[in-house]
Amino acid sequence: MATQNEDGTWEIQGRRLGFPVRIGEASAACATYLVRTGGVRDLLSGTGLEPVSVAGRTPLFLVLVDYRVNDLGDYDEAGVAFLVRHRGRTGPYIHQLPVTQSFTMEAGRALWGLPKWLARAELTIDGADAACRLADEHGRHVLTTQIHAGLRLPFALPGAITALAPHDGGVLASPVRARVGGIRVGRRASVEPGSGHPMADELRALGLPRRPLVTVVADRVSFEMDPALLVPR
Repeated sequence: MATQNEDGTWEIQGRRLGFPVRIGEASAACATYLVRTGGVRDLLSGTGLEPVSVAGRTPLFLVLVDYRVNDLGDYDEAGVAFLVRHRGRTGPYIHQLPVTQSFTMEAGRALWGLPKWLARAELTIDGADAACRLADEHGRHVLTTQIHAGLRLPFALPGAITALAPHDGGVLASPVRARVGGIRVGRRASVEPGSGHPMADELRALGLPRRPLVTVVADRVSFEMDPALLVPR
């Protein structure tokens, strides 16, 4: 069980974590879709979060990450996030976050209120292409996806976002500072949800369009995460 020390550090599975938590080397891919705001609002019910909506559509981010060097270990991750607002802040609400190692699952839940759960992933990110077959820890098929982004950008990008997560009657706001390089962009992706798993059923109910708004594949991702701030709903 994760426990917090008086100095603000955390003890998790016999390891101590302090802030900022650093991710030094990773690669990532993301396909962004516009889905019906009504369906997203149903999933946000009771969280205090409001979906960002343009013409009745809300951005959904399907994200794949291969973590290699970082404070949370070597693991793979897939995630579904929505763009939301809360008390003047706009940021991603990470709704589903399957991961392949238990340490990062416990750390993510305790430090930032992230909905991490254990999964099995066959994930590759190579050049312009990313692919993942995701199953839960019991082997139930969750989704299969392929993401392609062919146009390479000749520069790296710094960035800062605030991840939002409902927690203990409020919302946790977690600042993230990132640098992303080896970036490619495009508009090709496919997503095949499984059946009988909540994440798969949610994706099917949201009705992903055949074509994403944009895809991004990045060879080099690094970022730092600060402590989460609990904001009243």
